Amino acid sequence: MKFTWKLNKLFSEGEKVLGVHYSLTLSDDVYSVEAEGEHIFKEETVNISYADIKEYNLLDWLNKDITESGLIKQNLINQLNSLKNPKHNKLPWLANTFTPGT
Repeated sequence: MKFTWKLNKLFSEGEKVLGVHYSLTLSDDVYSVEAEGEHIFKEETVNISYADIKEYNLLDWLNKDITESGLIKQNLINQLNSLKNPKHNKLPWLANTFTPGT
Protein backbone atom coordinates (compact mmCIF):
# COMPACT_ATOMS: atom_id res chain seq x y z
CA MET A 1 0.00 0.00 0.00
CA LYS A 2 1.23 3.47 -0.86
CA PHE A 3 0.16 6.89 0.41
CA THR A 4 0.44 9.80 -2.03
CA TRP A 5 0.01 13.45 -1.00
CA LYS A 6 -1.06 16.27 -3.30
CA LEU A 7 -1.15 19.92 -2.32
CA ASN A 8 -4.11 21.78 -3.81
CA LYS A 9 -3.91 25.17 -2.12
CA LEU A 10 -1.70 27.10 0.28
CA PHE A 11 -3.19 29.30 3.01
CA SER A 12 -1.10 32.22 4.15
CA GLU A 13 -1.41 35.56 5.84
CA GLY A 14 1.14 37.84 4.27
CA GLU A 15 4.47 36.05 4.57
CA LYS A 16 3.18 33.59 7.19
CA VAL A 17 2.15 30.12 5.99
CA LEU A 18 -0.94 28.98 7.86
CA GLY A 19 -1.87 25.70 6.24
CA VAL A 20 -2.76 23.75 3.12
CA HIS A 21 -5.64 22.08 1.36
CA TYR A 22 -4.54 18.56 0.42
CA SER A 23 -5.57 15.27 -1.15
CA LEU A 24 -4.27 12.00 0.23
CA THR A 25 -4.55 8.81 -1.81
CA LEU A 26 -3.95 5.28 -0.61
CA SER A 27 -3.53 2.66 -3.31
CA ASP A 28 -2.42 -0.88 -3.82
CA ASP A 29 -2.16 -2.91 -7.02
CA VAL A 30 -5.94 -2.96 -7.57
CA TYR A 31 -7.76 -0.45 -5.37
CA SER A 32 -7.45 3.22 -4.56
CA VAL A 33 -9.20 5.49 -2.03
CA GLU A 34 -8.82 9.21 -1.50
CA ALA A 35 -9.54 11.83 1.14
CA GLU A 36 -9.11 15.56 1.07
CA GLY A 37 -9.04 18.19 3.72
CA GLU A 38 -7.56 21.36 5.08
CA HIS A 39 -4.79 21.36 7.63
CA ILE A 40 -3.61 24.33 9.67
CA PHE A 41 -0.03 23.91 10.83
CA LYS A 42 0.95 24.22 14.48
CA GLU A 43 2.70 27.51 15.29
CA GLU A 44 6.12 25.87 15.71
CA THR A 45 5.85 23.71 12.59
CA VAL A 46 6.64 26.33 9.93
CA ASN A 47 10.26 27.21 10.67
CA ILE A 48 11.46 28.45 7.27
CA SER A 49 10.93 31.88 5.76
CA TYR A 50 8.14 32.10 3.19
CA ALA A 51 10.51 32.72 0.28
CA ASP A 52 12.52 29.57 1.07
CA ILE A 53 9.61 27.13 1.45
CA LYS A 54 9.47 24.33 -1.10
CA GLU A 55 6.72 21.82 -1.81
CA TYR A 56 8.63 19.06 -0.04
CA ASN A 57 8.75 21.22 3.16
CA LEU A 58 4.97 21.54 3.16
CA LEU A 59 4.55 17.82 2.48
CA ASP A 60 6.97 16.92 5.29
CA TRP A 61 5.17 19.19 7.76
CA LEU A 62 1.76 17.94 6.68
CA ASN A 63 2.78 14.30 6.90
CA LYS A 64 4.31 14.84 10.35
CA ASP A 65 1.25 16.65 11.72
CA ILE A 66 -1.22 14.19 10.18
CA THR A 67 0.77 11.15 11.30
CA GLU A 68 0.66 12.30 14.92
CA SER A 69 -3.11 11.87 15.01
CA GLY A 70 -3.15 8.97 12.54
CA LEU A 71 -6.90 9.21 11.95
CA ILE A 72 -6.89 10.18 8.28
CA LYS A 73 -4.46 7.46 7.28
CA GLN A 74 -6.25 4.85 9.39
CA ASN A 75 -9.60 5.76 7.83
CA LEU A 76 -8.13 5.32 4.35
CA ILE A 77 -6.69 1.95 5.35
CA ASN A 78 -10.14 0.91 6.63
CA GLN A 79 -11.80 2.06 3.39
CA LEU A 80 -9.28 0.20 1.25
CA ASN A 81 -9.75 -2.95 3.31
CA SER A 82 -13.53 -2.63 2.89
CA LEU A 83 -13.09 -2.55 -0.88
CA LYS A 84 -10.92 -5.65 -0.73
CA ASN A 85 -13.29 -7.56 1.57
CA PRO A 86 -16.83 -6.31 0.98
CA LYS A 87 -19.55 -7.36 3.39
CA HIS A 88 -22.99 -7.76 1.89
CA ASN A 89 -25.65 -7.56 4.54
CA LYS A 90 -29.35 -7.54 3.85
CA LEU A 91 -31.14 -4.38 4.82
CA PRO A 92 -32.92 -5.06 8.14
CA TRP A 93 -36.30 -3.89 6.85
CA LEU A 94 -36.06 -6.32 3.92
CA ALA A 95 -35.16 -9.40 5.96
CA ASN A 96 -38.65 -10.93 5.92
CA THR A 97 -39.82 -9.56 2.58
CA PHE A 98 -41.46 -12.02 0.22
CA THR A 99 -39.27 -12.75 -2.79
CA PRO A 100 -41.01 -14.40 -5.80
CA GLY A 101 -39.58 -17.76 -6.80
CA THR A 102 -38.17 -18.64 -3.38
